[in-house]
Amino acid sequence: MTARVLIADDHELTRAGLRAVIEREPDLEVVAEVSTAEAAIARAAEGDIDLAVLDVRFGAGMNGLEAAEVIVGKGHARVLILTLHDSPEYVRSALAAGATGFVMKDAARIDLLDAIRSVCAGRTAMPAVLLRKALETRVDTREDDLARLTPREREVLDRIALGLTNKAIARELGIGPGTVKAHVEKVIAKLGVVDRTQAAVLAARSSR
Repeated sequence: MTARVLIADDHELTRAGLRAVIEREPDLEVVAEVSTAEAAIARAAEGDIDLAVLDVRFGAGMNGLEAAEVIVGKGHARVLILTLHDSPEYVRSALAAGATGFVMKDAARIDLLDAIRSVCAGRTAMPAVLLRKALETRVDTREDDLARLTPREREVLDRIALGLTNKAIARELGIGPGTVKAHVEKVIAKLGVVDRTQAAVLAARSSR
């Protein structure tokens, strides 16, 4: 199955370079490219995008992290953030916005393609060094992180903290396992952690 990709960057040469790399792959297709975050949101809303590759900074208007939060929040597509900045805070902000991929613009071609495929498959793709730094400098759950969760996501998080599996959570809440899985992914992204175990630890800390 071919993954459909949207490229959003305010530099034409960057977009052209990304398109050239991506379209060489038989399982990937660039269906659109835009130059603003607002245009990325509008294009993703059309419903035929699997992955939005977003720059962090645009010349004017919204930034890529703000666009990511809208795109993921509305369930239009998964998001991979592409940036020149390697700050751990950017990684945390990207995760909190709902992005599940974070790649440096100077990354090797194979690393970019691996990240795109990983995010399209529902996995997280973050540079190990950056992710480790982001988590090491994060002391505890902040109130604004928890405030990002919907009531249903908080219910799911509470049950993750109890050690329940997705199937057990589904039975307890009366929803499907697939729906639980989607909620778990969003909880992990919004809390800026990499897996349900870390989400459970942060939930436990916040309840003290």
